[in-house]
Amino acid sequence: MELLTLKVTPLSHFATLPKGDTIFGQIVAYLFLGGDKTFENYLEVEPKLIVSDMMPYGYVYRPNLPMDCFKTDKSEEVDKKDLRKRGFINLKNLQNGDLHLCEKISFKDEFITVKNSINRVSFTTDGADFAPYGVDEKCYFKHLWMFILVDSSIKDKILTTISQIGKFGFGKDGNLGKGNFEVEIIENDIQSIDSKYAMSISPTILKDDNIENSWYEPFTRFGKFGLNNAHTNAFKKPVIMADSGAVVRLKEKVDYFGSCLNNGFENKPSFLQGYSIAIPFILKGATCLNID
Repeated sequence: MELLTLKVTPLSHFATLPKGDTIFGQIVAYLFLGGDKTFENYLEVEPKLIVSDMMPYGYVYRPNLPMDCFKTDKSEEVDKKDLRKRGFINLKNLQNGDLHLCEKISFKDEFITVKNSINRVSFTTDGADFAPYGVDEKCYFKHLWMFILVDSSIKDKILTTISQIGKFGFGKDGNLGKGNFEVEIIENDIQSIDSKYAMSISPTILKDDNIENSWYEPFTRFGKFGLNNAHTNAFKKPVIMADSGAVVRLKEKVDYFGSCLNNGFENKPSFLQGYSIAIPFILKGATCLNID
């Protein structure tokens, strides 16, 4: 497996939050529609591809740890309200264990665009049933980055597919010009650190025998079927995951952690990425976890 870092240049608004499991799902959909069966046995084999969220360039999430873990040597307590605003941390500061250096990063605007439901027969808004609805959109005004851990044998194919997604649009309303971006490969900044602590950078299913303990915020993924599978029940089984920024204590150092599962039904199987690339970091004074 090869770890790649991609610098992302947003070219339009996004109507879908670019989380790793969603990006992975769109990559798989593109390949499936082209007749590619690379991920046909995804649930039975070791993962060939793990995709991270898109994050502000140079930064990763603030690790989801107890407040005391963000104290400095001189501080007696942490300003909780201030810390909640500082949702990101420079990658180098995280890996060095300088957790108190979390920052408030302004890199996007969020707003609601009002649209109308259209009757595709009459091409009207159905007269009296005027049906406006709101769509959440994100405007990223700074560069982003993402990481992919990929089997070398499919590296070029995956990079080409990500470029296609950026060209034709990621997520909701991609056909209306949303979710366009460009990527370029840059030098990998993740350092190999000998630590039993690691952080996730995508939603993760923490069902892994190598995990001793974990600290996380829950995240529920409500998946939907597409194409012919959406004609009956369009919704997949909801899955509770650990949100990005989860911290795990591992028995052995690994490049990734987590697991996957079938979130479809007997007649409509499905799967989602429940793995995350592991970002190892030093935890200074692990007494803040009350376990060491």
